[in-house]
Amino acid sequence: MATAHQSKQRYLWLLLIYFALVDSLLSLHPCSASIPTSLSSSSASSLSASISPKTSKSKYRLRQVQLIHRHGDRTPITPMKDEDYWYGTLPEKHVLDGIARGTALVRPDEGGGGGAGGHGAAGRGPFGQLTLMGLLQMVRLGEKLREELSHTTTNTESSNDKTDKSSHPGNLKLFTPSKPLHPRRVSVMSTDFPRTIQSVQALLTGLFPDIDDYVSSTDREGDAPIISIDVRNTNSYLIPDPQPRQSPHQLVLEQKLSNRPHLLEREQQLKQVARRITKELEDYLGHGADGISFGIGEEKNATEDGKNLEEIEKTKTKPLAWAQLAEILTCLHSRNRLPPSLTLEDVQTVSNHVAWRWFENLRHPVLAKASMWKFADRILDSMERKVAVECERVECGGDDGKVGELIVRSNVGEEELDMECEEEPMLCIYSAHDSTLIGMLCILQLEQPTQWPEYGSYLKIELIREEIDDHTDSAMATQKVLNHWVRFSLNGEILRSNWMKDENGENAIMVPLEKLKEMIHLEHEMEEELESRGLNLKFRWKKELILENNHAK
Repeated sequence: MATAHQSKQRYLWLLLIYFALVDSLLSLHPCSASIPTSLSSSSASSLSASISPKTSKSKYRLRQVQLIHRHGDRTPITPMKDEDYWYGTLPEKHVLDGIARGTALVRPDEGGGGGAGGHGAAGRGPFGQLTLMGLLQMVRLGEKLREELSHTTTNTESSNDKTDKSSHPGNLKLFTPSKPLHPRRVSVMSTDFPRTIQSVQALLTGLFPDIDDYVSSTDREGDAPIISIDVRNTNSYLIPDPQPRQSPHQLVLEQKLSNRPHLLEREQQLKQVARRITKELEDYLGHGADGISFGIGEEKNATEDGKNLEEIEKTKTKPLAWAQLAEILTCLHSRNRLPPSLTLEDVQTVSNHVAWRWFENLRHPVLAKASMWKFADRILDSMERKVAVECERVECGGDDGKVGELIVRSNVGEEELDMECEEEPMLCIYSAHDSTLIGMLCILQLEQPTQWPEYGSYLKIELIREEIDDHTDSAMATQKVLNHWVRFSLNGEILRSNWMKDENGENAIMVPLEKLKEMIHLEHEMEEELESRGLNLKFRWKKELILENNHAK
């Protein structure tokens, strides 16, 4: 029978593992490019507008957080020769059993499929797996999020009711003493890869170090799981490059975008670098390394004008795909296992090019929405449901019937309101990949880092309610809800919107929920002439690919 003491022992045991490895970990380099301090932004879209989110007397309440994180440190996806070494970096079974306690996977019904075995980035054997170092990274991230999201006696300087002289909120807390962090207020989804499932289990271990305390006494005998991890069909839309794609036309669009002149020019400039590095890695690569295929625009079975890409260049010096080179080099470099002839500059050159290449393709609005719209729409739907449930406990509409003005009655207790909203989680966690983060940054049109998101990076999407005290009725104090805002941050750094301006003409820090919905659902298209065939190739993310005759009237 599990006890709170046993739960804390499990957590302390994980910490002991961590401290036992500190000396060795300190000698390692981070196994991914770090987030740069400066962020680059692209021009605002046609949806740009001027907004002023706060009046002098209004205040903010954080109502919901959507948190999308990358998994922890992993072994290379590409098979390497020294399998025994890579097996030695993995956590032992009893460690994995420990972090899995209190969780249960929700898979498709029988016959519905599942698992990542069919995806090129799944890995095999010890490859593509979460390492012990990665597991500990995610435990520490869970601890950090517990502190970041919860109002405690040690961080009383920030609260949901804080009103300052600036026009934007500070560090708002999601969980308060009256609404503490609890498993029933959290929902979890993950791609169906072992490394992402184990990563979120480790994160939950740090978020809930005393998880057994939440299990009722009637459930203890069976060690009943209390947190469900939904992996149903998530591999089809939580990543921008599912295999197969959500639409077969996405592959065609990817190749069209990858063959734009400025991309081809840069690829040509770096071609010899890719060939040199591939040659230097030959003695390190295991069986099947050249058969790995994943990444936007790098699918080996993709076609361009009916030609198989593998037929374009059939030479022994053909380099590995950029995504493969980047992931191999970062993992080898972090463990001081690079070939002597390769340098840190080589690692950075490849990593920077892969980041640039993915952003150049995915921030095209047609591809961004073709690949990430379903996930973005799910997040929007969750926020809208949260608002709608709260509306059931408030008076909707002001004297003029203006949409979006809600009156929260003071005689409705916060606890009673929360009971009504219990069916909608306060914290929604999605365990995914670096490509997921990049895809979301692109479809949300946010400031974008110039380098790859490191292991354990997280994108936080906050649903913030702006309200103001209304004392017009002396018999009953009320709060008028002025708007619901959405704010974004990556690893704690606020990301401005590239498509909406604030009152100072700068990219907005927060955007109205309704405006975000409009932008996400906006149609985009890309047209390209195929002169040799007398056709126009037109891509629309809603209507997919359309061929039209140039001479048709």
